[in-house]
This record gives sequence, structure tokens and C-alpha cells, in this order.
Amino acid sequence: MAQLRFPYINSIILSGRLVNDSNIKVIPTSGKQVLEFRIATNRRYILNGENREETLYINCVYMGQRVNEYSEILKTGFPIIVEGRLRYREWTDQNNNKRSTYEIIVSRIHLLERKEQFIEEVEPPPEPDELEKEKPSFQMNLDEEEISEEDIPF
Repeated sequence: MAQLRFPYINSIILSGRLVNDSNIKVIPTSGKQVLEFRIATNRRYILNGENREETLYINCVYMGQRVNEYSEILKTGFPIIVEGRLRYREWTDQNNNKRSTYEIIVSRIHLLERKEQFIEEVEPPPEPDELEKEKPSFQMNLDEEEISEEDIPF
């Protein structure tokens, strides 16, 4: 039997709102900062003619370069889209109980609400009169001599 070439794909995109404020943690072994947050994402559907809603709460971990910037923005209720990969993690807690979770290792965060302090100030467009002043003056002289066919290089 031939070897099956199977792609290894682990990609996830979710939209939702933050359940709580984001939190910066430092990885003890490397000293690297990571941003942890939890989002709630909803799925609406109809079952037996009745509207239903299912909410999924999922932990997210962002390890990018904008940890400090995002920690100031990502507060409870803020709407975002996260892109990344799904990871399963197991550990033993302080009471020696085995624990596990699925979480998204976030590679990209899309902010869905504008925060005024992070919006660049843009100059307003110039008034139409100002545009007229900036136009180069080009005038065609219609009194020029006629060009003969011999003057055309091709």
C-alpha cells in the first residue's frame, strides 16, 4: 500500500469578546513575556424550530512582540479576532490532581473596536481651492508650427 501524504494543518480563527482583562506573565525558564487572555465566542443555531445559542470559552496565549501594547488594550468585553493554532496542555496542580486544557497559541490579533488613544491623527484633506493652487500650470501653445512628417523619428 502506498504511503499517504497527509498535510499537518493546525490553524484556527475565532472571534469573540474578552471574558476578563489580559494578563502578562513571564516564562521562568526564558524570561520571555506572554499575554494570556480568555475569550467567549458564540454559535447561534436552530434546533426543532427553537433559536439556541452555545458559548465557548477558550484561553489564548500571545507570545508576539506587542505584548505590552496589547495588554493595555485587551480589557474585559473588548471584541477581537484571533488567529493561531490549537494546543492541548496537561499539568499537575498543587493538590496533585491532573489537569488539562485546550488553548489557542495566538499568532495574530485583530482589534474590532477602535481605541481613540491608538488611532493616528491624520491631516484633513486639503480644501478644493488649495488643490487648484497646487496644480502645475500647463498651457498648450496652439500657435506652434506644424510638425512635418520628416521631423517624426519613426
